Amino acid sequence: MIKRVQDIDSEEMKNPHNGRGSALRFAYREAAELNGKIKDFFIVDLQPDSQIGRHKHENNAEIYLMLDGVAVIDDNGAEELLNPGDMLITRRGEEHSIENKSAAGLTFLAIIVE
Repeated sequence: MIKRVQDIDSEEMKNPHNGRGSALRFAYREAAELNGKIKDFFIVDLQPDSQIGRHKHENNAEIYLMLDGVAVIDDNGAEELLNPGDMLITRRGEEHSIENKSAAGLTFLAIIVE
């Protein structure tokens, strides 16, 4: 399942926690629907012309949150582009892959949930 950054609820926080200024907070609430515990938490730098091959999540789920660059992902057989702020959720039993077809770097957060 893909969640585009423009479809994610955001909230401006003024002087958060008695600080100063403001912060824009994006609520990736769909990720909480996995109802599991975090097994691994990574920041991944996928080099140009590199790929993490298509694989199935038999006993866990995985969340990718794009931080920088443009990713080509395979979400259960459907190819899509993901931009910074977009999120991919791969539930138990589903398959995915991610590829950096550009000449620039690609950075994303990967969270594996049991």
